[in-house]
Amino acid sequence: MATGAPRPDAHCGAARVTPLRFALATLLLALAVAVGHDARADPAPLGECGPIGRPDDAVELEAGRLRKLRGTPIDTLGVLAFRGGVAAPIPFQVDERIGRKIALPDGPEPHPDDSPGVLDEQDLLVFMACDAGEPASDEQLAAALAAAAPVTTFREVRVNDPATGHAGYVYVVVAPHPPHTDRHYVEYHGDVDLVTTAHYRLGCVSALPNYLGLSLVGPLGPNLLDGLRLRAEATLRAGLAHWTLNERQGRNTLIAWKVGPVRVVRRSRHEVSIGLGIHLTAGVAQTYFYANHVYGPGAMKLPFSPSVFFRDIRAFAGADFRDLRGWRFRAPGTPPGDFLVDGHPDLAKTAYDADGNWLLLHHDREAMLVLATVTPNFTALVRLEPDLIDDATLAAPPEAVVGSLPRVGFRMLDVQKLSADRYRFQLWVVMLSDYRDGDERPLLHQLETPLTADVSARAAPAAAPAPAP
Repeated sequence: MATGAPRPDAHCGAARVTPLRFALATLLLALAVAVGHDARADPAPLGECGPIGRPDDAVELEAGRLRKLRGTPIDTLGVLAFRGGVAAPIPFQVDERIGRKIALPDGPEPHPDDSPGVLDEQDLLVFMACDAGEPASDEQLAAALAAAAPVTTFREVRVNDPATGHAGYVYVVVAPHPPHTDRHYVEYHGDVDLVTTAHYRLGCVSALPNYLGLSLVGPLGPNLLDGLRLRAEATLRAGLAHWTLNERQGRNTLIAWKVGPVRVVRRSRHEVSIGLGIHLTAGVAQTYFYANHVYGPGAMKLPFSPSVFFRDIRAFAGADFRDLRGWRFRAPGTPPGDFLVDGHPDLAKTAYDADGNWLLLHHDREAMLVLATVTPNFTALVRLEPDLIDDATLAAPPEAVVGSLPRVGFRMLDVQKLSADRYRFQLWVVMLSDYRDGDERPLLHQLETPLTADVSARAAPAAAPAPAP
């Protein structure tokens, strides 16, 4: 992410779950995955990266930094990148915003922009850092601008990678008929709540992710996911009552979405009642789906410490897989060789206990990396631990398939110790299609080291006339 725009705000939403509703929705999703939806070209994979070798980072640039382009019609914008001296359009989108909130035009509760189709200073220009190219000479720019003539204006954007010191460049062009590409990295089908990219498909049923197919090293494989797992236990002071909560309780509602060539943005509302008049809400959440990864940030504000009422709160957030036998689990503190997923909870796996905020599942050349970051005021009070359960016989309802092969995620202990404060978190799930041992180390550093971007005041070169037909 480029500095100057915050990391964006996979949540799915639906009404309260019943077994019949869940079964019917699962069938519809399976049919949709099997037959596809439309005839347009499939989502493209990211190509070879230019100077910024970060396929899992998008650049968000506030339009106010584009130097007096306020009021420009969005359909007159194009974005070029130079590779080997040749200019080509790259996929981009403008996410219009009202204040700091992205306008989402589709869904049951759409939130349209107050000036749709026109660039406002708070709007975001979004493109993939991997698509950035080389700096262009005046002669190269003159030729590219002539090809797009008549060009009203252009801006040079330099993307900086603090992790490597490398820089990449794109050129924002304003013209009646700007350079354009039909290439797109994501698709979303709201009727069945399904995100599709060249490397994964992720589907939701009745508010919960329950389908994940990967095509990292070959054609699309079977559904690997049994479901999202959100579990919590809470005990009142003096032991007066004890609650257990799971992901199927409460109300989770999909509100709105937007589909662009670079990312899908989805917004959802989440709430749960735990009895005795205690009503909890996680508010409104946003999730961003890109070519190779899913990103979900959020925030929580506590008006008082849970310790006022609770003696103990512990929670788990993660995913239960259907069958990843043969894959390996890695996280901080795992032994050399990692843990083999085989459905048998041996002593080493059950004794695993370490602090950490990331975990990795890998097999041959494919891998899934999960990174969770939280603000220091959270980790100072709550212990965050990667968690692995590898047991083919374990029944942990609600679940569609008995067994955890494996269940992975993060345990949070002593949640009741949180004080009245505001806490922020970010979650990345990254699909790696050419994984080699140790690739997670630089990637983890990159994910926690945001990109920056600068907009040049460079004057436009004198454009040569377009060649005669």
